[in-house]
Amino acid sequence: MDIIQVVGYKNSGKTSLACKLIEHAAKKGFRTASLKHHGHGGVPEGISDTDSEKHKQAGSLISGVEGDGVFQLSKENWTLDEMIQIYEWMQINLLIIEGFKAYSFPKVVLISDEKDLELLDKVENVKAIIARVALEKNAYPFPVFQQHDYNGICKWLEEQLKKKA
Repeated sequence: MDIIQVVGYKNSGKTSLACKLIEHAAKKGFRTASLKHHGHGGVPEGISDTDSEKHKQAGSLISGVEGDGVFQLSKENWTLDEMIQIYEWMQINLLIIEGFKAYSFPKVVLISDEKDLELLDKVENVKAIIARVALEKNAYPFPVFQQHDYNGICKWLEEQLKKKA
């Protein structure tokens, strides 16, 4: 399974980019999935005050609920590796991870302004930059795209996936 991380600071366009990449890959026939880090603190909405949460509080290590074809799992202290194993079990070709900056999967880094460039020194395995500001493209050892160049970004992603195929 190929993994691409989309990282950047708050309101940098991570979700918009992830959606474009997912849409493009799915149209090209890749079994594509996503995983988002809830970086706003607290438990993501939709988990608290549910029967499955009561099961978890009663001692269930993992609590699941299904309704109308949607299956949700709740577990304390998921590791990224555990979550990725679920996606592998589901035979996904491409996993788009939004966030989880500390992990070293291949990354697309979003830069909103010049001060965000320090993020490039804080993360590993950068494969491309997507910027709202003008950057010298030859100053980096990886491609630099302007934020709304979705065609260029999607073409780049497709080339990356073909190299691994």
